[in-house]
Amino acid sequence: MAGSDINNRIALLNKEAAKRRLDGFLVTNQANASYLSGFLGHDAIIIAGSKRNFFITDSRYIEESRKNIKGFDIRLVKTSTYDTIEEIVREGRFKRIGFESSNLPYEVALRLKGYIGKSALVPVKGLVESLRAIKDEGEISLIKKSVSLAKEVFEYAAGYIKPGISEESISKRIEIEFIRRGARNAFDAIVAGGANSSMPHARPGKLVFKKNDFVMIDMGCNLNGYCSDITRMVMIGKADARFRKIYAIVCEAHDMAIEMIKPGVRIAEVDRRARTHIQSRGFGKCFGHSLGHGVGMDVHEEPSISRTSEELLRPGMVFTIEPAIYIPGFGGVRIEDMVLVTKNGCAVLS
Repeated sequence: MAGSDINNRIALLNKEAAKRRLDGFLVTNQANASYLSGFLGHDAIIIAGSKRNFFITDSRYIEESRKNIKGFDIRLVKTSTYDTIEEIVREGRFKRIGFESSNLPYEVALRLKGYIGKSALVPVKGLVESLRAIKDEGEISLIKKSVSLAKEVFEYAAGYIKPGISEESISKRIEIEFIRRGARNAFDAIVAGGANSSMPHARPGKLVFKKNDFVMIDMGCNLNGYCSDITRMVMIGKADARFRKIYAIVCEAHDMAIEMIKPGVRIAEVDRRARTHIQSRGFGKCFGHSLGHGVGMDVHEEPSISRTSEELLRPGMVFTIEPAIYIPGFGGVRIEDMVLVTKNGCAVLS
């Protein structure tokens, strides 16, 4: 999070706010506050304005903030956050203040309106998130490191999968290994053997693997503030014909989708390409979720790679491609890779 990147992010936010006739924007989502300031602690609020930007925190983080955060007027919460915001609004003479309507609870927004008097509080959805959807070079570098570590830990954990080992033990091994290597789980790893893998978000349990079982592993880490997310299938022994057939269809759908990825392509068309192939092979009802999701500071963020998206692909987008087939009573196959949209196409990061 180099200073120049932070300055550019704030500038873009203020530009988008101005388009909405806002002279201030209140950021309460913690990931968004981190994105805009470089601050990786907790309980931070930002008020961005065309002339001054304010960073609000409490006594636990005030020293760290004053040392490390540049380009902001750092404000300490002395009595309450509401009082601090009121003081800033009055001082900055903000008339129309946007706020993150998907993050700020209704009761909090209502109470805040009572503090800021005649200033208008305007709900805005997904403004910072839309900026975060396009990664800069520094972010891409951090994501690549996170993906690289996830791949290493997958290979490590997969080496322990054998008959007699449980789902739970592999999941815990993944978590511990991430910690040992300086990261943490981006989410609780999914380790699902046999029929359990028909549940897309199966929770690892006491199931013990047997010879000729197949295992779904969905895992990722948060390293230096950026996430990774990959899914692989592991075979213990010999795969039967049914599994091989399903796996081949998912592989084909996965590759077809990736072949389409380049700037200007409608996201819905990428989802449709993979989904249509799975449907054509008779498994359309066995693939219910979206084809993928953005990954960055959060493991699920913009853009959504879904059949309903009207958005076009743009360079700098990072997201997953994860077609799947789930058959209750038998199991499932999901193959998930992370991709980066480049100027001329895409790069598979995982």
